[in-house]
Amino acid sequence: MSLSSLSEPITHQLAHRLSILCKRWNLQPADITAGALLWLAWTGTTWLAFALSLLFVEIGETGEVSWLEAALGGCWVGVSRWLVLRPYLRHPTRWIIATVASWLLLVLLHLCAVGWVVPGTPNLLLRGGFGVLYGGYVGLGLGLGQWWGLRSQVHQAWRWIPLNAGIWAIGIALAWITGGWLRAASGLFLGEVVGLLIGWGAIAALSGIGIVGLLYESKGEDKLKRYPSSRALTAAKSNAPGSKSPY
Repeated sequence: MSLSSLSEPITHQLAHRLSILCKRWNLQPADITAGALLWLAWTGTTWLAFALSLLFVEIGETGEVSWLEAALGGCWVGVSRWLVLRPYLRHPTRWIIATVASWLLLVLLHLCAVGWVVPGTPNLLLRGGFGVLYGGYVGLGLGLGQWWGLRSQVHQAWRWIPLNAGIWAIGIALAWITGGWLRAASGLFLGEVVGLLIGWGAIAALSGIGIVGLLYESKGEDKLKRYPSSRALTAAKSNAPGSKSPY
């Protein structure tokens, strides 16, 4: 029996189950494509923004990272996400205002550097516990602020608060556990940097799934529609019948 003959029934079953899910959730191929593209853009941009933030934020153990550098890094990540998200929101400025305000509040609470610091303990269990605790705090603070920016534009935007808190808790715990294990195995601090890159990858991917789910509108409405920019609206008005040309 060939490999192709074995994989054919598995492929058929997967395709059948996917078609059932698409019908149940009223998904169209265009919806799946738009959601996948948004997820890829969000995930890639978030992870790349964190990687580029390492050019001006020096990773260190708790208490060694500048709060100002971490705040700039957080705002940098927030701006990169805003660039991806703004075509899908009627008032995208609210998102970036809420994100920057949330990071500034985290500065006052001495929590904004969580994404760029590592705990001093080599105990992986403690690292995981601290990661869940501090990551959850940061995700909760950001989620509350960003909920304000989404609440008038996204249906049931309150779900972003617990979702973001859980995602940050998982991502930071994963980063600190992985970094601690790699550092112990290699004897190099570079293992901590790799751990944070992996953790931020998890945060980017999981939050991307969450934001796509929030933006997707049920009941046959097009949730992932892109709103025209102000420049496009101005051009459309100027080209409309009856509009006066300045020339």
